[in-house]
Amino acid sequence: MAEGGNNLAGGRRAARLPARGMTLVELTVVILLLALIVVGTITVGYFAMRDKEELKSQARTLAGFLEQVRSQSAVTGRPYAVEYNLKEQIYFAWVPRKAEEGEVTEDADDDGRVASAYHEMPSHYKADRSKVFGVWIDRVAFADGSSEQDGSVRVEFAPRGGGHWHYVYLTNEDNEFYTIEVNPFTGAAEIYPGELKPEPPEELK
Repeated sequence: MAEGGNNLAGGRRAARLPARGMTLVELTVVILLLALIVVGTITVGYFAMRDKEELKSQARTLAGFLEQVRSQSAVTGRPYAVEYNLKEQIYFAWVPRKAEEGEVTEDADDDGRVASAYHEMPSHYKADRSKVFGVWIDRVAFADGSSEQDGSVRVEFAPRGGGHWHYVYLTNEDNEFYTIEVNPFTGAAEIYPGELKPEPPEELK
């Protein structure tokens, strides 16, 4: 008499075979893919944070420079000026200079000041040698609503305060902005994230 069930083809023995698991190679590949995804995410986040910090750092540098120029004007009792060259992406100060007797200073302006303390916005060169700025001055705006996005802008700083109340907008490749609001009366250069809309100051309302 035949034993029941156990010798049937494809019967219970086949059903009891364990399911096939992942091999060591397959598991290694999965772990490697997950690691690459994690590294990629961290890298993208790092570069985004680095670019934003660079933008903020440049805003702080420019604000400090403006306050220093205003302070020098107040201390020396002589007018200073700051010029923004938006095409070349540099900014610098026009500083009073006492010429020696008989000396002719060709690069001096009408007030006898010379250009000094040049600052260039951070840049790098591409493979085709074209220049690319990582952070740049997008525009300079004034309380009356006017603005300049190309060319040069000169802003005067008087020893006793006064001059042009203006806003400097810095941006980067991620289209992030920082605004510097320059108060010529107090010499303060306040930094704000984003694009601060110019408003007529209380002294001009």
